[in-house]
Amino acid sequence: MSDVFGAGMFGFAEALGEALGRGVARGINAGLGGTGNLIAAPAQVRGRGRPPKNLQTAASSGESRCAAEGCTSAARAKGLCSRHYQAERRKQLASS
Repeated sequence: MSDVFGAGMFGFAEALGEALGRGVARGINAGLGGTGNLIAAPAQVRGRGRPPKNLQTAASSGESRCAAEGCTSAARAKGLCSRHYQAERRKQLASS
């Protein structure tokens, strides 16, 4: 292999491989953190859709109630809870 690359390139490739190996070993040892566990905790990744109530900011979590008479559910859209909003939407679609 040294004939193809020459002595200089072969030495460089060998040094690079050793450096990479040491870097990987340091990374693995740092990741273990003395626990002996190779699997790190997964990063918190949010999925699609509405965030959970505990993650909402104070400005967006203004708790309002449904405008329908007798309903105590939280308002989601246009001052109505999901059930009453869908009912109104069905009425409008049926009339048009």
